This record gives sequence, structure tokens and C-alpha cells, in this order.
Amino acid sequence: MKTCPTANPILVIDDETAILRLLKACLERKGYEVDTATNDQEGISKIKENEYGLIITDIKMPGISGNQVLDYLRNQIKKSTPVIGMSGTPWLLEDKGFDAILEKPYSMPVMHELVSRLISLA
Repeated sequence: MKTCPTANPILVIDDETAILRLLKACLERKGYEVDTATNDQEGISKIKENEYGLIITDIKMPGISGNQVLDYLRNQIKKSTPVIGMSGTPWLLEDKGFDAILEKPYSMPVMHELVSRLISLA
């Protein structure tokens, strides 16, 4: 078994379960410990209870948005946790305070490079 490249797991938040499973599997193959949430409210609950090395969140989901997760994170608790926003409409993410934007569709090598870069800066 590989050593986890981060001290804390990565949280992936997405309402599309197929994408959630794919990201979890791809990140775990690279040695990361991954936690998942199928909506932003579940994600916020997990953020309150756990320490994460990185959060990857979809932006357009039912209920509260990924932007609101970012606002909660930055204003309420863990201001320094890096956050990647995923969206098919990346212009909605500009100047929102995300550490990086992952434009859908994206390739797994691009996602892995972005994750590695942000974790190395954390």
C-alpha cells in the first residue's frame, strides 16, 4: 500500500455520483485518502467534523452552491484549506477566491497535476 501524500484526506463534493466515484478512484490510485459528499450540506457537515488537506467541489448543485461552501470555509473555519472549484462554466468562478479552477470536461492528468501542486503549497 502506498503512503498517503497528504497528512489529511481530500474531500470531493459533487452531486453526480459517477463523477464522484471516478474522482475518488483516480485519487486513491495516486495514494490519496479520499472522503466524499454528494451535496454541499453533507460537505459542510464533514468539513465541520474533519480536517482536510484539500477540498474539490462542484459549483452547480441543488441546494447551496460550491461558492457557498467556499464562503463558509473561508469565513467560518479553515481559511487556509486549498479549494478547487469544478465547473463547466468556469467564468462563474473567477474572482470567487478558489485556489484553482478545474474546467469540465478535464483530463485526469490535469486534475492530478493541480491536486499535487496545491497540496505541495499547503
